[in-house]
Amino acid sequence: MKRNEIKIRKEVNREPLTSDIIFKAVYGRDTPESKAALIALLNLVLDRHNDPIVDINYKNPFSIDDNYEGKTIIMDIKAETNKGELIDIEMQIGELDIYINRTVYYGCRQLSDSLAGGDDYGKIKRSIIISFVKGKLFPREIPYHSIFTLQEKQTKKELSNILELHYIELDKIRYNERPANELSELEKLGAYIKCSGNPEKKSYVEELVKKGDEVIEMTDTILKQISEEDKLRELRLAREKWEMWVAMEKAAGYETGKADGEIKGAESKAREIAMNLKKAGIDIEIIASNTGLTKDEIEQL
Repeated sequence: MKRNEIKIRKEVNREPLTSDIIFKAVYGRDTPESKAALIALLNLVLDRHNDPIVDINYKNPFSIDDNYEGKTIIMDIKAETNKGELIDIEMQIGELDIYINRTVYYGCRQLSDSLAGGDDYGKIKRSIIISFVKGKLFPREIPYHSIFTLQEKQTKKELSNILELHYIELDKIRYNERPANELSELEKLGAYIKCSGNPEKKSYVEELVKKGDEVIEMTDTILKQISEEDKLRELRLAREKWEMWVAMEKAAGYETGKADGEIKGAESKAREIAMNLKKAGIDIEIIASNTGLTKDEIEQL
């Protein structure tokens, strides 16, 4: 480099991986890079180091051109492994009240769809559902990575491995209490997913990239690339605005079924709106600016 030459380092930008659109854009595009990252993620979550997945076939690859105009977009990633297993994986924020039922339905539907009319039941393909969840799904005593299978109630003897449901609750990963090198590889990935796109966590994300395994490295390379796509960012912001609008509509302030059309008090209405926005995964600063509540008040909801 010449003495008078100034080296300009471009600011590294990362979109939030907790956005279902960004999550699918990273892991769901039918490209060698996304496929390799998804395979590495699956082997980590499913603990398949001794019997690894080596290839997948996307059933619904992500294309922004196909989804740009829509708002009610299905953002789960469907794929089949080289072993014939059917995978459904997604990022879920908010609307968790019925989410467990939805994942069970998805798992059962995959089982049903894998069997053509007249086929022998032995040809049913194994169905695996993986959910990264931002928000409270299970009680505190349930681990951050919970796995549900078909078992006998008392003895816990497995009936069949044909259906398996994984839930990774990101908010249960206490990354603030331990340095990155003390986290498991799955905890590092969860912390990376949760913190990416947060300017206040930028240095910690860089630390996770350095100390994480190949999953984070491959994910980060793709994430930084797609974060430069203006159209994708516009789609993500439009979807978040729509989700905010839906959440605010649910707490519009009118109590149905009352003949006199009584309206809730302003304070109660603001708290209800804030609660719905928080459940929808909207950033706390945005909630505060739209409701008048403080960050502490919103955190306690």
